[in-house]
Amino acid sequence: MKEEPMLTCLYAIVDHSAKELNMRPLYPVTYKDIAAIVETVCKERLAFDQKSAIEYGTTLEVLNEKLTLLPCRFGTFLQDESAVLQLLQEHYFFYKKKLEEIRGKQEFGLKILSEKSVQAHNANNGKQCKDGKEYLLQKFYDYRGDEERRRVNRKAIDVIHEELQKLSSMSVKDVETRGQVVFSGNYLVEDGAKSFFCSKVKVLQGVYPELRFLLTGPWPPYNFVGEN
Repeated sequence: MKEEPMLTCLYAIVDHSAKELNMRPLYPVTYKDIAAIVETVCKERLAFDQKSAIEYGTTLEVLNEKLTLLPCRFGTFLQDESAVLQLLQEHYFFYKKKLEEIRGKQEFGLKILSEKSVQAHNANNGKQCKDGKEYLLQKFYDYRGDEERRRVNRKAIDVIHEELQKLSSMSVKDVETRGQVVFSGNYLVEDGAKSFFCSKVKVLQGVYPELRFLLTGPWPPYNFVGEN
């Protein structure tokens, strides 16, 4: 019988505590005091669909409850264990530094939507202009109103982001927003401060009722592992 070609799927880089891991078919490939959590998979049976991506993410969440980890992107495959070991050797000091930076911390994501922009958009969609002049006037007033909302929102978001930065070890924000989303940011928060961080978000939501806050997490530190 022909032997099926195999690949090694990489889930995360973790510290030495992975020796206690019992999550078959996952297992650690260890180098010094760090390890890669991997799974051996059949190359011809690989699936890159939504179901597989969700399963991969769920596995990372379970690992995140047990270990300090640097999560890998879905679809990270190496040829075999020797290639994994080589990766750990080449980037050992980088991985050690990043693991120390995120130890005892979790990531939260925050998106902010403008309620007034949503309402204005819906209202304008329901209007019917009688002629070209009325249409142009309406567009002018809409533009002026949108500019004022953006100015007010930017000021509020600066305050919100600054307040949440004080409660986090690191933070990143998306400079590009789309649709009704006026802000998107991620925060790395110490385990002992998670409850207070979430409470602070609720307080800020009360201070700015014209904005809609969507807080998610805690997650593995996807946005704080570095480009490597």
